[in-house]
Order: sequence, then C-alpha cells, then structure tokens
Amino acid sequence: MAIGKSVMGKAGEAGRKERRPPAERRRLGTTAGGGTYMITLPKDWVEALGLRKGESVTLVWVDEGIYLKPETRGGRGASRAAHTRLVVEKGRGEELERALISRYIAGFDVIEVVGPLSVEQREGVRRTVQRLIGAEILQETSDYMLIHTLRDPQVLSPPQLLAYIHENVEAMLQDAPAALLEGDLDRALSVIQRDDRVDRFFLLLSRQLYAVLRDPLGEVERGISRVEFFNLHTVARQLERVADHAVKIAQAAQALHQEERTIPPALGEAITETQDAVRRVLHEAFGAFVKLNGAQAHRILEAIPQVERRVEEIDRRLLQLDDPHLAYHIGIVVDSLGRVKDYATNIAELALNAEALQGQNERTQP
Repeated sequence: MAIGKSVMGKAGEAGRKERRPPAERRRLGTTAGGGTYMITLPKDWVEALGLRKGESVTLVWVDEGIYLKPETRGGRGASRAAHTRLVVEKGRGEELERALISRYIAGFDVIEVVGPLSVEQREGVRRTVQRLIGAEILQETSDYMLIHTLRDPQVLSPPQLLAYIHENVEAMLQDAPAALLEGDLDRALSVIQRDDRVDRFFLLLSRQLYAVLRDPLGEVERGISRVEFFNLHTVARQLERVADHAVKIAQAAQALHQEERTIPPALGEAITETQDAVRRVLHEAFGAFVKLNGAQAHRILEAIPQVERRVEEIDRRLLQLDDPHLAYHIGIVVDSLGRVKDYATNIAELALNAEALQGQNERTQP
C-alpha cells in the first residue's frame, strides 16, 4: 500500500460507524382552527441533532417529499468536517495523485498529506492540485503538505460546466484531425494541452455530483434534481472520453510528422469526410440532450450506421497501404473516430431517457 488509511473528521467518522435509525410512521394532525397541519418528531432524533424547543427549522419541497433541515446544529451533526488526512508510507507518485483526486471529488475541502514525501510524490501533488479547480497548497514541509479549497467552486453551475466541456471538446475534435492532415504541430500541441482544461471541469462536476448525492438539499440549491444531474454527469463523461481520443489523434499527427510520413490524398479525403460526419452526430446528439428533443435523438441514432460504414471503409483502405507504420498511426485515428461515434450514440440514447423522465416528472409544485 502506498497510501495509509484516510483519517476523516469526527463527524464523518461518526457517520460511518453509526447506523441510521429505522423509519417511523406518524399521523398528521391539525391546529385547533384546522388551518395548519402538524406532525410530531421522534424525541431521540431531535436530541441527536441537538435541537431545542423554540428553535427554527427549514422545510423544503424535494421531489416527492418534504425535507426538514435544522437551521442550527449543536449535536452530533453540528460540524461536518470536510477534512481528511493521507498518510504516505511508500510507493509511486501516481498512487498519491489518484488518492488526492478521489478525496477532492468526495467533497473534502482540507486535505493533509503526511509522511516522508519523495521528490516524485511531491511533484505529483503539485501537478494534481493544478488540475483541481479551487484547490491550493497552503503549507509545505519535508513531510507535510496542506491542500485547501479556497475559492467557491459552486459559482460554476452544472449546466455551465457541461457547456464549457462541450465547447472545448468540439474545438479539440475539429483541430485534431486538421493537425493530422495539415501536419500542424502547433495545433496538435494545443489539442493535447486543452485536455487538462476538460479534465478540470469534469473533476469539479464530479465533486458537485457527490455533494448533491450526499445532501437532499443540494438539488434544491443547484436547481437540478439528482436524476437530472446524473444524466448530465454521464453526458460529461462521454465528452471527456471524446477529448481523450482527440488527444490520441493529435499525438498521431505528431508521430507522423516526426517520422516524416505523409497521408495519401485519397485517404486524407476519406478521413476528412468521416471526421466531419462524426463531429456532426456528436454535435446534434448533444443538442438533442440539452433540448430534450427525442425526435432529434432518433434521427441521430438512425444516422449512426452510415457513419459506421465510413469508418469501416477507411479500415479496409489501411489493409492496402504498403507502409505498416503509416497504417498503424492512421489505425489509431480511425479507432478514435469510431469511439467518438459510439459516445455520440450514448448521448443520443441519454437524450431519449432524459426526455422520458421530464415527461414523467412534470407536476405542479407549491
């Protein structure tokens, strides 16, 4: 094990050890005049939250129920410490980097890294923190690093984050094949660098999703239900993978330039037509999801087989190439275009699911 046990704050630790009390069934009553409904609360629940007679609570309409939230918490739940400690024992920097990302997504605002840190691990921590929106290293010694989320990452709403991810991914998917066909190394490098931005947005979106899943009020505060957020996050995951394949295409462009290999004009034209078709179905699938347009999603799904035939045609052409190195690099490009087509299919199907859910959940709320 490279990373020791995570030490959580007391509230989080208590939450893991204690089980929730069983559900209780209560009857609604009314005041003397009958103008207001009343319900009693279990005494042990109230005491566990540290509530006293006369204190205020907030009632919020959440989906199909009513959520009651204490305005002040003086008992066991008073301080939900968003704090964790990673005890480093030994191992490679990559393991520590993955541990940091998982804690960030889980919602921890303060992360302590404790233990003798190698140069590789220390550099890995710095590199990882740069990928986490809002996170900064506040303290650093030979055996200690303190990471804190300083800026409020909630200023970027989930729909905004998804829009930024989509805009960056579409630009990357346009520039990567162009860099390949034109031998433009600057453009290829730009695509590779932009992948970090997409990752940063996606990690923040994942952190927000975890927050909503933990707190029923999270969906009220963000104006999006947990199911809608799940669908949105799933689409973002598809787009994040598209970005990864744009990077693969850009890397293929770099490799071909380094090896001084050129793509035959006929093959280059086929790649251009195929990447245009792939970009089009991805763009329209995303539009169908955002607009909850089932008819548009169906049109995309009907167009997918034609895009598949284009990809298969390039695969057959690669078998006729005399240069195995060229065939290898173009094969990576074709595989990536095929994967992007699959992700567009997934997004179109999610659009249908989201549209069905929207129709099911339409209701008048107070």
